[in-house]
Amino acid sequence: MKNERAFDMWRRGEVTLAELRGIGPQEMEAARAAAGKLMRTGALRAAEEILAGLALYDPFQSDVWRSLEELYRRRGDLEPARLFGDIGRAMT
Repeated sequence: MKNERAFDMWRRGEVTLAELRGIGPQEMEAARAAAGKLMRTGALRAAEEILAGLALYDPFQSDVWRSLEELYRRRGDLEPARLFGDIGRAMT
């Protein structure tokens, strides 16, 4: 795929960055699972970095947004938690 065409497809929402980079569903899920494990051990900042990257690479994955909701609830940041939860529910 030529760069200009790929950029246009991404800009129109026809492909995700994950698809353009060749990152498959299994890799995305493995990264989300790693972020979940980090959350459970209290490494919230590291988990947040992974989840933010996943949201950037494929913003259409409801599980990523729901994981961000959980992370922000654990921090006590309820406003962003609600926002991420709403986004996650909208993706299903």
